[in-house]
Amino acid sequence: MSIHCLRVRLRHFTTALVPALMAVVYYPASAQTPAGGGLTLRTLFDSLRATHPSLHAAESRMRSAEGSRTTAGAFGNPVLSYMIDQTPFPGGAPLNMQREATTTLTVPLEHLYQRGPRVARADADVRVAAAEAAVNRQRVALDAADAFYRVALAQVQVATIRDVVQWLDTLARYNRSRVDEGVTAEADLIRTELERDRMAAELSLAVAELARARGGLNAFLSRSGREQAVVVSIDESPLPLSPSTTLTIDARPDVRAARERVASASAEVSSERRMVLREVGATIGTMYVGPTRSMAAGVSLPLPSFDTNRGEIQRAAADRDAATFELAAQERTARGELEGAAEAARILTDRATALARPGPTGFLARGDEARRIALGTYREGAIPLFQVIDATRVWADARMTYYNTIISQQRSVLALLVAEGTDLLTAPQLRSGDRSR
Repeated sequence: MSIHCLRVRLRHFTTALVPALMAVVYYPASAQTPAGGGLTLRTLFDSLRATHPSLHAAESRMRSAEGSRTTAGAFGNPVLSYMIDQTPFPGGAPLNMQREATTTLTVPLEHLYQRGPRVARADADVRVAAAEAAVNRQRVALDAADAFYRVALAQVQVATIRDVVQWLDTLARYNRSRVDEGVTAEADLIRTELERDRMAAELSLAVAELARARGGLNAFLSRSGREQAVVVSIDESPLPLSPSTTLTIDARPDVRAARERVASASAEVSSERRMVLREVGATIGTMYVGPTRSMAAGVSLPLPSFDTNRGEIQRAAADRDAATFELAAQERTARGELEGAAEAARILTDRATALARPGPTGFLARGDEARRIALGTYREGAIPLFQVIDATRVWADARMTYYNTIISQQRSVLALLVAEGTDLLTAPQLRSGDRSR
């Protein structure tokens, strides 16, 4: 075969193969979703609100605290007593004395001075339960968001590596044809096939990680909402970051819970001090002695000769002091978390906004262009194979860097919302910014 014929055949082969390579180059390696979309973060949060058992358990504990509040506000039941005296035993001989009968009603009075501290403590416990339920909602929402973004990042990694494997497989077929034609060295083919096989192994690892990530996400979905291979759909642009002029921790549920524990402990101290006088009551009734009726009245008041409640007062005071110190520690932690979350969110938002700039000068567009140019230059024989493979690795790293940054920015915004005390499950920032695709 003449050199001229060989060049003509090679030119036709290259003309047919390069469009296929170009199609692989421009294959979008993002978190692709099927028609109709996948699971969004907003949908996940709505599912948590409706079906997650941990949130329902927290609501049950709130109802339990409200039941204790009802009990604390209830008054003591009066005691009705009836007593007869100077009467014979059944079947015995009559006694030579007048029969006496007494009917009394005793009303406990201790609730008049003990009810206030008890109700105050129960009210604080209700607020503690509500704040702890909010803390639980935040924890569950953050854990679910972490599982969601783990799946999203695994999807991006699988799509990116699969794109590279397909591209290298096409390049290997191209080099094999060139070797068969005798116009290139077999070393390029071997190098391409080795790189393809290595990326195929990486793809298997990524698919396994995606399966584990989906299993973790399924823990936050109801049985009816689980799928064999759930696909998540992320917002591929940064979440909006609302500028905040002041950083305050007053809305944080963990801080509110700590403050309410101090209020509850203080009310318990007051309650224990008033328990020095127990079982105070007022009695009124009637007394019959023969045909004569008279009124009976009295007051029962224990004498606090021995301070039997001194130990409980000391315990309650110590619990109040401990709650006060725990509040101070919680406020310090909350301020540190809020300051760190605000700074991290600002830094990542600036970087993610820069990376997400659209147009031909955008970060991902430049990565696609660099790989396209490297492939075209290699086809012309101007650069060796390793530069094409290096351009492909840079392209894959650029995509992973982009989505890592976007997801980190979104997670930082969620962390900032939690640090500010915003309920993630109903946050308007997420609802208005849900532009998933």
